[in-house]
Amino acid sequence: MLLPALALLSVGNASDTPSKGDAAPIDGRFDIGGRSIRLVCTGAGSPTVVVDAGMGTAPVEDPAWQGIAAKIARVTRVCLHDRAGLGSSDPAPGTPRTSADAAADLHAVLKKAGVPGPYLLAGHSIGGLHAQVFAARYPTDIAGLVLISSTHADQMTTWLSLLPPAAPDEEKAITEGRAFLTTMLSDPTKNEEKLDFPASAAQARGLKTLGSKPVIVATHSPRFRMVPGLSEPMAIKLETATQKMQKQFLSLSSNARQNIAPTAGHGLPHEAPGFVVDNILEAVALARSARP
Repeated sequence: MLLPALALLSVGNASDTPSKGDAAPIDGRFDIGGRSIRLVCTGAGSPTVVVDAGMGTAPVEDPAWQGIAAKIARVTRVCLHDRAGLGSSDPAPGTPRTSADAAADLHAVLKKAGVPGPYLLAGHSIGGLHAQVFAARYPTDIAGLVLISSTHADQMTTWLSLLPPAAPDEEKAITEGRAFLTTMLSDPTKNEEKLDFPASAAQARGLKTLGSKPVIVATHSPRFRMVPGLSEPMAIKLETATQKMQKQFLSLSSNARQNIAPTAGHGLPHEAPGFVVDNILEAVALARSARP
């Protein structure tokens, strides 16, 4: 059950109280080895929520994520960062990129800016895949995960397997959907961030468990249709598989919960920002109550 956000204001203990340095706002471009990543942190308290946004989104400049961060900052520290090549962050030196590259950049900029962990990573869409890899690569720096309509490692291959064999008279939406998935799996140059999805998915599968650290799975509504124009029977088939993959994230922790949006689709930060805030604050509460 989703905890009311206001109730979380009373959740905490002495270790949640920040030092003066931890409460200081951060807004800058930080050098992580010859190139800079933009990072903005506001609010005070622990754990620090770190946002990893969807494909092509620069949350530092994004009004929806700015609004979400403003509400989180009333309760705890929150950081927005723009991945390489987005917003005012410098591009990466080479492509293709993987989730491990994104996670390494995030880890480096947090350390360079002096933001202490552990971090509660809130990842939307492809940012959720990056967050899973961050948790696998830097387990001691993780307080928990909030997976917001997150990409699943098996998502692309599962959807592709559910589409029928190509046929001359097939729906245009099926043809376009198959082409998109095939391209996403085979050609990193065709997506906004030059991401090698198969390699990134393999990296995400390296995350087996977070033990008892909280995992909140914030899932879009089952009414959402990922491929516009697809006939309803096929659309339902794909969405049923998607909802099943979302539930699989619950196996990552003994302290995992799922909340499903009533009507909002995949773009939860823009369609239902209050739902995103409530899910993040639920994770904050769980992370605080889990500490001795």
